[in-house]
Amino acid sequence: MAEEVLTNEIDQEVNANPVISTDENEQNTAQNQETESVATETPASKPKTKRAPKKVVEKQTIAGEEVKEEEKTEEVVISSEENTEEQNEDKSKNDKKKKKMKEKEKKQLAEKKEKLKKKKAVAKRKEKAKDAKKEKAKKAKLKAKAKKKDKAKKAKDKAKAKKIAKKKAKRTKAKKNKKK
Repeated sequence: MAEEVLTNEIDQEVNANPVISTDENEQNTAQNQETESVATETPASKPKTKRAPKKVVEKQTIAGEEVKEEEKTEEVVISSEENTEEQNEDKSKNDKKKKKMKEKEKKQLAEKKEKLKKKKAVAKRKEKAKDAKKEKAKKAKLKAKAKKKDKAKKAKDKAKAKKIAKKKAKRTKAKKNKKK
C-alpha cells in the first residue's frame, strides 16, 4: 500500500516536470527518500499489521526508484526526440515561409523596377514632347522675327525708293524749268 502511494506521488511529479536536470533529479530522489521514510512512519501509528522487514522494504523502494528513474530518463529522451522532430518541422516550415517571402520580395522588386522603367519611359517621352514643342515655338518665333525683319526691310527699301523717286522727279522738274 505504501508503494502504491509512493508511485502515485512519483508519477504526479513526473507528469508535472517532464524535463529534469541531473541536479533536480538528485534532489527529487532525496525528497522521495524522505517522503518514503515519512510514509513508512505513518502506518506505524495505525494498528500493527504484518509487514516485511525494513531491509526488504528499502530494497523494494530502491528498485522501484531505479525503475522510475529509468522511466524518467526514457521520457526525457522521448520528449527531447519529439522536441527535435518538432523543431525540424518548424524549421522546415520556417524555411518554406522564408523562401516564399523571398520570392514575393523578388516579385515586388521586379514589379517596382518595371514600374520605374515605365515611369522613366513616360517621363522621357513627355520631356521629348516638351523639347519638341519648345523647339517648334523657337523656330516659329525666329520665322516670325525674320518675316518681320524682311517686312521692315522691304518697307525701308520702298521708302528709300520713294525718296529717290521724289528727288529724281524734283531734279527732272528743275531741269525742265531751266530749259523753259
